[in-house]
Amino acid sequence: MLSRVSSFDDLATWEDSVSHAMPVIVVDPLEESEDPVDPPSVDPRPPIQEVIEIEENIHSLQSQLEALQTRKLNLLAHNALVTRIPPELLSRIFELGVYESNDLLPILSLVSHLWRSIVLSTPSIWSYIRLDNNLSYSRSTSFLRKLKVHLERSQDCKFLLDIDCRYLDVSSELSQIMTELDPHLHRCFSFRMSVPDWQSMETVRNMSQKLGPALEDLYLRFDPSESEEQVPFVLLSQPCPRLSSITLEHAPLICIRTELPSLRCLYLIREQRYASSTRIGLSFKEFLDVINSTPTLEELRIQSALFLLEGSDFVFRSSPIPPIFPNLKLLSFHYVESNNLALFLESGHFPALRRLSVQMDSSNDENTQWLVRMSIDSATRFPVLSQLDLRSCNLDGVGLVPFVRALHQLPHLTALGLSSPPSGALGSRLFEVLASAPDASDGGVTGQWLLPRLQALCVQNCRDVSGHELLQVAWARNAGGAAVSPIRYVKIAQCYGLDPDTHEQLCRAVTTVRVVR
Repeated sequence: MLSRVSSFDDLATWEDSVSHAMPVIVVDPLEESEDPVDPPSVDPRPPIQEVIEIEENIHSLQSQLEALQTRKLNLLAHNALVTRIPPELLSRIFELGVYESNDLLPILSLVSHLWRSIVLSTPSIWSYIRLDNNLSYSRSTSFLRKLKVHLERSQDCKFLLDIDCRYLDVSSELSQIMTELDPHLHRCFSFRMSVPDWQSMETVRNMSQKLGPALEDLYLRFDPSESEEQVPFVLLSQPCPRLSSITLEHAPLICIRTELPSLRCLYLIREQRYASSTRIGLSFKEFLDVINSTPTLEELRIQSALFLLEGSDFVFRSSPIPPIFPNLKLLSFHYVESNNLALFLESGHFPALRRLSVQMDSSNDENTQWLVRMSIDSATRFPVLSQLDLRSCNLDGVGLVPFVRALHQLPHLTALGLSSPPSGALGSRLFEVLASAPDASDGGVTGQWLLPRLQALCVQNCRDVSGHELLQVAWARNAGGAAVSPIRYVKIAQCYGLDPDTHEQLCRAVTTVRVVR
């Protein structure tokens, strides 16, 4: 175990609350005396003229010293290296800084006249417009002033718009904001809107018809308490040739009804601000239609969702033809029930999928059955799958058996990640299987390593991981010869039982070892 030094800083810092137990001293104000006077400093004679002149010289020298200090600072500021940076480079640095922190913009204008002139003459610095809780009181009025200034000074630059309607007091304020934005939406490249209900979104839709030509990123969010009570409608139907990323947080797919020739990332997410066990319903047919119409899609993430089936879905046919997702490389599921997860993975071909990340509900005991069903024909559906990242999957006891059998059907995996098992412990059995050489004694048939191409092994939030089991796997595979790839990368995150000596040996056995506390 790693030794830790205890902290005693909190000892003996409490205050005595029994104030009446302290001795009370009463002082008569008539007996109070003035500050004591030092007798040697009292001289009734007139001051010496030479002493007066010395004091005057001291004051004069102090004034000169202050003037020299001021002059020194001015010279250093005038000759500072930052003043030699070309204005066009400074403007680019300012732009990156303002993009990371919107509060930086007014600060830059107060540094110097040069910086203020650069800020005022750089339109791209004014192209990041956000409405959040940093505007304190009278947010809508302050934001309207800010919006007008930014739209004017950004000139013809593409701009980012991020509006959270929670910080608006009445719905009419949203209409005023959209009225100001309407003539400029054709140059909006990132449109992020969070609304409480469909009435507010209708206001956005009616005043955002010019949105689309420059749009690259779209984020829509609804409050779950209101969005289910009204019939949704199409928000975006105009052409968006550059739209590459869409995030719908508790928003239905019907919001998007346009061709997406450049879409790369699609995120369908349940409410993230509040913990909830409910799921968003996705029409399976509608969902596949969207995916099939975007052959450029590379990353798909689904969180807290379930699929709604219809009798006309192709999965009910005697010989269904599964769709092909030619460019999908990253696929993530979070809190999706096992049967829903298996339904999607069994209903398509993924020739380019390289990484599959799945976070299951820890309360579900049978949360690895989807992996068993998926692995049966993995060579056909997932020919290049190389990374499997699992979180909250039940691998205890007999649950380990179907998991290992599924891994045997995925020989192309080169990286395996295991995080946060429901019991908090992974156990040693899995690592023993990974470190076991093939058994060729069964009728002369030569066996095979489990995951023979495995090169990266990552564990997170496992209280029983001490490093010995990982070292055992690394040693066994390093000595396995050409039949198995050696372990080259190990990551241990939030596993506080790591033994220091084992860590040192692991660093010698593996090329890269990362420990994250």
